[in-house]
Amino acid sequence: MSTMITSWRPSWWVDEVHGSAWDRVREAMRRDWSQTKHDLHLGGHEMNQGVDDTLRQAAGKQHLPTINQANPPKVIGAWSDAEIPYRYGYAARKQFGAEHPSWSPELEAKLEAEWMTAQDRIAHDWESARRFVRRGYEHQETTS
Repeated sequence: MSTMITSWRPSWWVDEVHGSAWDRVREAMRRDWSQTKHDLHLGGHEMNQGVDDTLRQAAGKQHLPTINQANPPKVIGAWSDAEIPYRYGYAARKQFGAEHPSWSPELEAKLEAEWMTAQDRIAHDWESARRFVRRGYEHQETTS
């Protein structure tokens, strides 16, 4: 395994020009890397960091939390906003549960395609609604 040289800079690098911009971008990308490792179950931890967060942080348009602090959770809004994706996921379980007993990429693709056909009638894009749809799908009814 080779040793990585972390202090190397190209001959044209000027700290006043490239350094401060890189410091901001480096931290945003480090957070993205930690989130990616978490998402892939390869370590890291939940940073509540998506691509949009990384891009806005790198551009200096979004607050960059301290080194191991997660981004604030994204709030979908009122219950009336969350109800539609939850309801869809719950109903999808009733409809497709026998064929798809657990959440899978195949099921997600099917639900996303259907969700996108209703995009002109619903307020949330798939990326915003996906976690709520999945939670509705994975809801386990309990019997008393």
